[in-house]
Amino acid sequence: MILSTTFRCMQSAAPLHNFTIGTFSGLCSVAVRTMSDHMDKTAQSFREPGISEAEVVSIDQASETVKVLKLKVVDPSFTFKAGQWVDFFVEGLDIFTGYSMYSGPTQLKEDSTIDLAVKFSDYPPTVWVHNQCAVGSKVKVRTGGDKLVFDPKPGDPSWNVLLIGGGIGINPLISLMHHAADLHDQKKANPQGYTPGKMELLFSASTKNELIFKDTIDELISKHSPDIAARFYVTKDSDVDSPISNRRIDASDIKSSVERLRDGPLRCFVCGPPTMIADMEGLLGNEGIPASDIFCEKWW
Repeated sequence: MILSTTFRCMQSAAPLHNFTIGTFSGLCSVAVRTMSDHMDKTAQSFREPGISEAEVVSIDQASETVKVLKLKVVDPSFTFKAGQWVDFFVEGLDIFTGYSMYSGPTQLKEDSTIDLAVKFSDYPPTVWVHNQCAVGSKVKVRTGGDKLVFDPKPGDPSWNVLLIGGGIGINPLISLMHHAADLHDQKKANPQGYTPGKMELLFSASTKNELIFKDTIDELISKHSPDIAARFYVTKDSDVDSPISNRRIDASDIKSSVERLRDGPLRCFVCGPPTMIADMEGLLGNEGIPASDIFCEKWW
């Protein structure tokens, strides 16, 4: 997932430190152009100051186009909040990119690992992930992002949350879902802790095979229903059965979700391609959701 920005959702860039400057044969013009775009579009975002070493401890295929990596982070001071991303550095490449975590912060605390899902593209670090990365490969990561973050504290309002994701844009949203599930569990153990509200996900992909992590989402729902719920959509696959809908997310879906979640204060998080984000922002605005309660991150 290569991250871009909207007026409330940004990633930033910073100089490469302690990295070998290399070339990526055959993709130089693409690399230069994309590096410039990345640097230009992400220059104002929050970033942690340190870069941490990490080792790839497992690789799996989430779909035909998406690889998932589990990274063991060496630095014990490395942290992130649900919805953040990491700058992802590969030794020998003179550019870097950003990938959102789809795991939750509790996993990092428990075993020092983070999970990334990377959709194939011709961007050099992503080509490396799909074609060269192996168990034992060493990379470096740096936490960033502050706009698509869900990190409530005791005493904060019990926000209800609507998540809207398109394709690989599910990554930060499922991190939010993991964190919400952990908050519900923590509330049972500590009644004085934060009281989470309800969370609902609308997840759209081109085909049912690209509804990555559906099994994980279904498991979260089975454990935390009715506090956590989801609906699924595909846009280019007619061979689907209920509960998957063979259409795009539309105004009626937004309206019904907002109505279900309006029994408390509501925040909306949207991640997907730029056209989808623009459509969803418009539909949410039509339902009276103020722009200050809509948080977006786009990918391309």
